[in-house]
Amino acid sequence: MNLRDIFNARRRRLVFLYLCSAVLLFWALAPIYWVFVSSVSTRQELYARPYKIWFPAQPTFDHFVTLFTQGAAYRDGGFSPTAGLMGSGLRNSIVISIASATAVTLLATGAGYVFARLRFRGKQFAFFFLMLMMPLPFWVSLIALFFLISQLNLLDTLHGLVLLFIVFEIPLSVWLMSTFIRDIPVEIEDAALVDGCNRWQILFRIIIPLARPGMIAVFLVALLTTWNNFLLPLIFSRTSASQPMTVVLTLFIGQYEVAWEDMSAAAVLTMLPPFIMALFFQRYLVRGLTMGAVKS
Repeated sequence: MNLRDIFNARRRRLVFLYLCSAVLLFWALAPIYWVFVSSVSTRQELYARPYKIWFPAQPTFDHFVTLFTQGAAYRDGGFSPTAGLMGSGLRNSIVISIASATAVTLLATGAGYVFARLRFRGKQFAFFFLMLMMPLPFWVSLIALFFLISQLNLLDTLHGLVLLFIVFEIPLSVWLMSTFIRDIPVEIEDAALVDGCNRWQILFRIIIPLARPGMIAVFLVALLTTWNNFLLPLIFSRTSASQPMTVVLTLFIGQYEVAWEDMSAAAVLTMLPPFIMALFFQRYLVRGLTMGAVKS
């Protein structure tokens, strides 16, 4: 094979890779683009035949204003204002996500240090038992969880949802933090022990400052997981007192009608916080998702 054939083969391979990447990119971004275009389109354009929603002729942002002023949510043919629903949904999503992510980060940091550094009887069994919870499907324990939460009077409450998210996010977070802490040289802690520091002082003065990138990664992963979750709030929240945005979006689907334009505007608002966090904290997310992939 001469040099020209090698060049042509590489060029064909490169073109094939670019085409595959373009198809995958279109597959991923087309639904998002459709939702955004629907949010700025009029109802006439949305229901026009043939469809013209890929390029709205008269884009408008009235639907975003309507959501917080006089919009309508449709459920079983009924009518209710979305101003209260959107406000409470955003508030609930923010409170649940931040509270869950903060608690998970703090608990995972402490537990990760224990599993990474301390030696005690039953350590391996406890760690592997905790890791076995990661692949456990949610629906396996759904009935037992619903009975337990109802007996504790935590149904339709923010702290009930926060507790559930903490339980389901702890295994992965502990594994990430223990992996990150193992990468910190143990000689630093040995020097601190020689200088008279105890374990608590080592944790707060050495481990936490050095593990801050890992803690940020765990916090972001837990925050995004909680914000985007739909199944848990759908089952364990019933009213606007605890329903986050992912559940509020379903209120635009009624018995006789779907408020597509309002629901699309609400979906855009729901997607914005994860998009902004992923955009500005991408390096922490990549670090968190690749921790433990390579052994040092």
